Amino acid sequence: MMDTERASGSVNSAEILLIEHSGMVGNIIVSTARQLGLPHLRLVNNARSARHFLAHQAFVGLIAALDDEEEALELIGNLRRGDYKSAKNTPVAITTAQCSADLAHRIKVLGLHRILIKPFKIRDLVTTIETLTDQP
Repeated sequence: MMDTERASGSVNSAEILLIEHSGMVGNIIVSTARQLGLPHLRLVNNARSARHFLAHQAFVGLIAALDDEEEALELIGNLRRGDYKSAKNTPVAITTAQCSADLAHRIKVLGLHRILIKPFKIRDLVTTIETLTDQP
């Protein structure tokens, strides 16, 4: 499990939970967000770790890689049912290598805010993070 502190942020600042199986990709995302002064990202590398954090802390947003599609969608479904400390309507974005019609239908019912198709552009990532934290 990986955790990175925001260079200029306070310890009590709101966080977005990032689930990314690739440590290299996750660290690039966290580093980029930090360099651009975006909200703090807490990086975990699997849904099991994410469930632990969600059970003990409220997050303002979630970005989940769909490398393990079933497990990630189950976690998002649990969030939507109110099983965690975060609000049921917590903004969620996913990253995926492809989005079939079946996957699009399945995620539509989960009320996702954004889908990033890998490889995505940095500006799309920045916009996604900003969108997750701009929710009322």
